[in-house]
Amino acid sequence: MLDSPTVVLSLSINTFRELVRDRMLYAFVVFAVLVTALGILLGSLSAGQTMRTLSDIGLAGTALIGGIVAVFSGANLVYKELEKKTVYIIFSKPVTGWQFILGKYLGTSLCLALVVFAMGAFLAGALALFNATVLTERAAGFLWLISRSILLVYLELLFVTAMATFFSTFTTPVMSVLFTSSLWLIGHFGQSLRDIGRLSENPAVTQFFNMLYWMLPDLASLTRFRGDLLHGQELNMQLIWYLLCYVVAYIVLLLTVAAIITENREFQ
Repeated sequence: MLDSPTVVLSLSINTFRELVRDRMLYAFVVFAVLVTALGILLGSLSAGQTMRTLSDIGLAGTALIGGIVAVFSGANLVYKELEKKTVYIIFSKPVTGWQFILGKYLGTSLCLALVVFAMGAFLAGALALFNATVLTERAAGFLWLISRSILLVYLELLFVTAMATFFSTFTTPVMSVLFTSSLWLIGHFGQSLRDIGRLSENPAVTQFFNMLYWMLPDLASLTRFRGDLLHGQELNMQLIWYLLCYVVAYIVLLLTVAAIITENREFQ
């Protein structure tokens, strides 16, 4: 009987290989290159703001494309196994629901890391091209800011992947994409929901929107903090630890529920 780490590692490697071979990922990487090239063009038209413009557009493109990869990859995790009938082979062996979910999630996260950091490296290379026209210290500073921001982008995408993995355990890929994309979008406008509630004179409506604000994921804080870092704000370690614990807690909760659902599904 295989031990848990071996099972999870095997599932992770297989998932990673399947996703890397998926041509859709390469299409997204090509699109990322085009977005960065557009950033270079727009940056060259901005007097004195070339590197900042390129950084903003490049990071926004990385977050968007990485998010699309996370949504579509995570939404198909269980469905692909069902479609290829491999899920019956997997669960005919001593594999538990949490091993299956964790292995699939880690494999998807590893593939996502490859895509995101590849785009980040391309963006860093594009920024390095401007060393001839800007001071080296300034260029190096931008590269350091980019690296920190890329890590925050990846942290957000780990959360998006967990959401997609959760929905993939009990619904179709189309609905998983819809649910995950909706929560991902709403997570960036949580404060707006709270502000809408404050505009109402009905206390029940205000309380309802406040409840939504606290229940829905607060991804806007990650984006805002990422923007602050990109524009030179000093690191706030207390805020970093808060955001890290916040995202990790959500991920653990989503994967735990996903594992419970998978454990109770009849695959045999």
